[in-house]
Amino acid sequence: MSPVDVVIILAVAAIVALCVRRLLKGEAGGCSDCASGASCTARKTGRGSCKAAADMVARADAALSGRPDSHDGK
Repeated sequence: MSPVDVVIILAVAAIVALCVRRLLKGEAGGCSDCASGASCTARKTGRGSCKAAADMVARADAALSGRPDSHDGK
């Protein structure tokens, strides 16, 4: 193996290690940063559900099933 190969392998290993570290040190509730993060009671208290995620899932469900979405005023 050439020195360039070793450097590339070490760089990839370091990136993977940092990604795993970030995943392991993530917040326990699985809450991610979003625009509603500052006012999110589920994030602050650790109880309840994420309204932003629930809305996103409802919209995706509506789009996939062909139903009209309740958020578009139809």
